[in-house]
Amino acid sequence: MNRFLVLFSGVALLSAGVVGWNVIRPRSQPDTPTVLGTSAVSGQTHFDALSIPTEKKIQSPTPSPIFLSPTSSIQVPLVTVIDGPGDLIEGDMASFTWYVDVMPTTIRTTTIYYGTTSDPGVLVTQAAPDQTQYTRALQDFMDGTYGVPLRFVGSIPINAPGTYYYRGYARIGEKHYWSSERSFVVTSKPKHDIKVSNFPAIVISGENAAFTWDIYGPAATSGFTAIVGGKTSKPRKLEKTVDLPQTPYTSLTQDFNSGSFVVPLRFIGNAKITDPGVYYFRALAFINGKNIWSDEYSFIVK
Repeated sequence: MNRFLVLFSGVALLSAGVVGWNVIRPRSQPDTPTVLGTSAVSGQTHFDALSIPTEKKIQSPTPSPIFLSPTSSIQVPLVTVIDGPGDLIEGDMASFTWYVDVMPTTIRTTTIYYGTTSDPGVLVTQAAPDQTQYTRALQDFMDGTYGVPLRFVGSIPINAPGTYYYRGYARIGEKHYWSSERSFVVTSKPKHDIKVSNFPAIVISGENAAFTWDIYGPAATSGFTAIVGGKTSKPRKLEKTVDLPQTPYTSLTQDFNSGSFVVPLRFIGNAKITDPGVYYFRALAFINGKNIWSDEYSFIVK
């Protein structure tokens, strides 16, 4: 995460759902109150709902924020992103800090606009948000009364992987002021996977047949894993919402059909099959309420 040391005359601080007053003391500036609020995603999103880890105590929003009178000698308004998110994992909170520096005045809108398409170069003061490539925004300071110059902090969950581009923004009078463009990367959460690593191509009717399969991914506990199959194929990828009764398979191995198995782990199970023919099978594990399926394979019973 990039960090810059900047002197401010005022501070407005928000992190999702956390509200309270803090005092930040610049080296040569008077005390400045801190305002916190709640973030939301504007417009339509395509993010899947995910649980978001809470790192701080949730408090109620402050209904009547008060700002000390700031001072600034800057002639041309300037929006600067002071700090932004580093690399994230989907579902993490993205936190932004930006500063609106201008001769003392009041504004109604400032935010972070972001999206998955870059809009490089310099954005002129005639460039309204709907004329850019940025499709989402923090909602905390979109409609209010803020005495500037002032520093703002906002957070929002990012629930889809990808590269995101963003800028700080403030509307001052009838003009649009933008920071330079920055970016961050959101990677996918580690997911569980299951693969069959060894199985017999031909099984003799009534004899033991050994199957080996591996479960990969983050540490978890499984209460069921098995080789499941039958004489009817069910090709293509099976989603995690598909359970065993929705398939033509039955459990061929019984070794790990119940218990508590800490994964990642390798499993070796045995099956006795008497009815000759071609069998189609997969490895299956039930982890955290989801069915984890391997690809489909086949063997012949003679």
